[in-house]
Amino acid sequence: MEAAELRKCLSIAQQRLLASEERIGILEQKLAEQTRELTESNQALRRNIAALEESKQRLREREAKLNSIFNAAVEGIITIDRNGCVVTANAAIKAILGYAEEELVGRSINMLMPSEQGVQHDRHIKDYIDHGHSKIIGSIREVEGLHKGGWTVPLDLSLAEFFIDGEIYFTGILRDTSQRKLQEQENREHLEELAHVTRLGLMGEMASGIAHEVNQPLTAIVAYTEVSLNLLKMPRLDTEKLAGILAKTHQQALRAGQIIHRMRDFIRSKTATRTLVCINQLIRDCIGLCSDDIKLQNIKLGLELTNDLPLVYVNEVQIEQVVLNLLRNAIEAMKDLAHDHPRRLAIHTRLDGRRFIEIGVEDNGPGIAAAELAKIMTPFYTTKKNGMGMGLSISRSLIEAHHGALRFNSLPGNGCTFYVTLPSKEQANGF
Repeated sequence: MEAAELRKCLSIAQQRLLASEERIGILEQKLAEQTRELTESNQALRRNIAALEESKQRLREREAKLNSIFNAAVEGIITIDRNGCVVTANAAIKAILGYAEEELVGRSINMLMPSEQGVQHDRHIKDYIDHGHSKIIGSIREVEGLHKGGWTVPLDLSLAEFFIDGEIYFTGILRDTSQRKLQEQENREHLEELAHVTRLGLMGEMASGIAHEVNQPLTAIVAYTEVSLNLLKMPRLDTEKLAGILAKTHQQALRAGQIIHRMRDFIRSKTATRTLVCINQLIRDCIGLCSDDIKLQNIKLGLELTNDLPLVYVNEVQIEQVVLNLLRNAIEAMKDLAHDHPRRLAIHTRLDGRRFIEIGVEDNGPGIAAAELAKIMTPFYTTKKNGMGMGLSISRSLIEAHHGALRFNSLPGNGCTFYVTLPSKEQANGF
């Protein structure tokens, strides 16, 4: 019995040992799996750390690059928060407005603007924050900056918004336009000088007609004064008749004076001041200066001037010069038509779809040859025997300086029409 008991105990012990070995095997297998998983997780973690370090390095490089661009930019770049306090400013701000970044950070942006403009800027920012719209966001505006030295600086300003952690910020890009403004002023002065030269040339071309215009009232004055002298010699003075003749003499003297005054205003060089002008009346005045040539060439004049056109805000002498030049060109174009060929000059004014005023000057001359179409507007090109080749070029520059356009339509043998478009007073306010 003892041997049987011993074998039984030994069998149980062996079974338990096998079970333990199985459990150990399972544990070893699980441990191996966990070790493998930990190894893989560790490798993934190392890769993530490497990727994170690489991202940080790229971020540092990008930040360094952006800072380099930020401080190397010619334009001033300045960032403000929702309250208008400066957050950052680049080096160009000092070059433009005289302030270093440390002098601006934490202070109101209004210190860089004239007071009235600062109030307006605050209102625009508040409207944008409250209502989500403002004309100052995403557009380029002409403003004035206030330099540290106390003077104003003309600037182009563009403004954009961005968000960090839900907070809104605004970035403004400032461009100093002082040099551009100076160049524009020099260009305007140069254009005025060229325009003056072409006005003198235009007056030279019209000299005979102008002399005839002035001679008519002078001849009438001479005749009326002779009659007046004869009346004074009569035994019985007819004062009523004398008064009537003197009144007519006075009218003719005024007419001669008006012609001379208009010519003097037209040819003299003066600053390019702009006033509100009725374009229809300006056209009638130009026709008056050309009326003698229109009569001499037996030209039939047709006027289609739209009533109640809005006024235009222009330099009257310059626009008169353009219209007069177009009229003279049209008259000149019909000069060589056959004697029995009808000569027609048509002038119209109208308001187009953009509320720009259009002036059309149409003749039934030979038109512009195909080879000349591309060159007719270029400086120093002329089809006239004694022309300077500056009339149309200067005219286009004058019209473009008024934010308008000069164009033409022409077919050889079918005449030519020149069109001038100018912004009305309301439209000009947008420029």
